[in-house]
Amino acid sequence: MDTYRIVSRLSVRHPYFEAGWPAGLQLRPESDSAALMTRFGLLLRGDAQRYVVLASDARREALWRERTSWPEGGLVFTLASSDPLWAYYTDVRALGTPVRVVMPLAAPDCANQDAWLQAAPVEQTLALPVRQTIWKYLLLGAWGDELAVVDAADGVSFTGPEKETLPNGDTAVVFRACAPLALAERPGHRFQLRRGTGPAGRLLVPRLPLAAPAGLRREVVDGVLRDVSEIFVNR
Repeated sequence: MDTYRIVSRLSVRHPYFEAGWPAGLQLRPESDSAALMTRFGLLLRGDAQRYVVLASDARREALWRERTSWPEGGLVFTLASSDPLWAYYTDVRALGTPVRVVMPLAAPDCANQDAWLQAAPVEQTLALPVRQTIWKYLLLGAWGDELAVVDAADGVSFTGPEKETLPNGDTAVVFRACAPLALAERPGHRFQLRRGTGPAGRLLVPRLPLAAPAGLRREVVDGVLRDVSEIFVNR
């Protein structure tokens, strides 16, 4: 019975997810890498928390002899996700298309097979960028005057109120965050809707809903086309 050892290990991190690593991630070997895996019995196992490449002990020497033919020094995968909202909460423009990941099969400058095995596994971490958007609150209904969206922690400021006519003819009262905010699976912000300021101010909504990936839009803000997260609040 063949035995295997780990020669490469990859952890994927994504700040959108509370756990720290993305769900639904898939690594698909490019054609040259798939051929090498089949020829030498290399296996990819695990998930985004920790992917590993396993090498067959029975074919290890032959694999080492062919190291000059390893694609880019290891195995090359295309990164994909089964989550339909993947491109909404991930800054895919920073990654390029397709997203390619190289898992080296050996550490650099291994002089021989013994040095290769002593240095194994090669460890690496891939950090994926989260999308940051301008959070935009749209208040629908009779909310009254002197409204303000405030951050309970005083860390985020909002512009507004402004009135905006929606495609269906309704009028919304709009507030926008002054700076982009990162999307998150469970955001830690606590934004509130108030009427008036100071001791006489009234708290209308103690905890406003927070941005979700599906609310992503593209909008011109201050003359620049920006990513915007729409958040509707009805009364």
